[in-house]
Amino acid sequence: MKIFIPYEKCIFCNSNKLIIQKNIKFTSNFYVKAITDDLNLKKKKLEKIRTYKCEKCHVLQNSPWFTRQISNKIYNNIYGQHNRSWDNLIKFVSKKEFPKHGRLFEMLIKNIKIKKYAEFGSPFMGLFLNFYSSENDFKKKINQKLFSNTLEYLKSRQVAGKNANSRKSSMLKAKKALKIIKRIRKKLKGRKLITKKYLFNDNSGLSWGQNDNFESVNSRSLASELLNVKLFEMETKKFKSYFDLFGIFHSLDHTFYPKKVLNFALQSSNLVIVYCHTNKELSKQHLFSFTNDFLKFLKKQKIYTIDLTNKIKKNFHSPEMYFLCSKKKREINKLNLIYNLSNNI
Repeated sequence: MKIFIPYEKCIFCNSNKLIIQKNIKFTSNFYVKAITDDLNLKKKKLEKIRTYKCEKCHVLQNSPWFTRQISNKIYNNIYGQHNRSWDNLIKFVSKKEFPKHGRLFEMLIKNIKIKKYAEFGSPFMGLFLNFYSSENDFKKKINQKLFSNTLEYLKSRQVAGKNANSRKSSMLKAKKALKIIKRIRKKLKGRKLITKKYLFNDNSGLSWGQNDNFESVNSRSLASELLNVKLFEMETKKFKSYFDLFGIFHSLDHTFYPKKVLNFALQSSNLVIVYCHTNKELSKQHLFSFTNDFLKFLKKQKIYTIDLTNKIKKNFHSPEMYFLCSKKKREINKLNLIYNLSNNI
C-alpha cells in the first residue's frame, strides 16, 4: 500500500511557490510514535518528509506526506479519539475547569452580542462549555449527574448482538437515565437559552470524526444531547442562518479544505475567532500549520484581523495564535479600538 504522496501545491491558497525549510530537526511525540508503530514505519521513512513554506500565504506544509487513505486511517483507526477534546469535557464535569483560552470568553461576550454561535470541528475544544455553563448554573454534583446519565442514555441505545433480556435491560437503563435528565432539565423550564449553538463538520480524513468516542459514545452525539448543540454538515453554499460569532479552535489545520472552511465561516458570521498552531518546526503528524505571517496574507485578501494572542492573558506552552477576523472592516475597527484602549476586560 502506498503510504506517502507529494503535496506540491499549498493546501490553503493552491500556490506552487513552496520553499523548502532547512535545519528542521526530526522530533518524535506521542502521536508520531503511535503512527509509526501501527504503520510499521522506520525513522528513515519519516525523515523523507520535508517542510516547506508557501511564499504567498506563509503556511507551512509537509511533503511528501500521508495519502488521504492513510490519513483517514490515522484519524479514525490509529488515533480515532481526540483525547485533548475529551479531556476538556471530563475536566469541566469533574472540576468545572474550562478549556484553557485565558480570558478570551470574557472578552468576547463583554463586547459582542452573541445570540447565535457556531464552531467547526471537535465540540469540546472551543467555547461551547463556557456558553453551557453560563446558561445552566448547576452545582458540580448536579452537572456530573447530568453528564453521567446523558452518557448512560446514549450507551444504552447500543444493543447490537444482545439477546432479548439484555436488550430489555438496556432499554430500562435508557428510560431511567432519560427520566433523570428530564428531572434535572425541568429546573430550567421557562428559561430561554442565551445563545443558540451550532457545530459544523466536513468529515475530512484529516480530522476526528464518527470514531471520536468515549465509552462508546461519539463526541458530536454527546454535545447534541448534553450541550444542546445543533449538528450540521458544512456546505459550500451560504448557510440559511447568520451567526454573531464563529469559532475555529485547533481545527483549521485538520481539514483538507482550510480555505473553504474559513470562507464559509466568514460568509456565515459577522466575526470569526481562530485558534491555531504557529510552530516553525512542523511535526510529522501534521500536513500543514499556520504562521504569524498568515495574517499579512489575510489583509491582502481584504480579511481584516485582530491578533488577540497577547491580550487574553493565557500562559502558552507552545507557539500558538488567536485572532479575530471579518470581511467587515467596521466590525474589526470597532473591536480593535476597544481591545487596545480598555484594560478592564
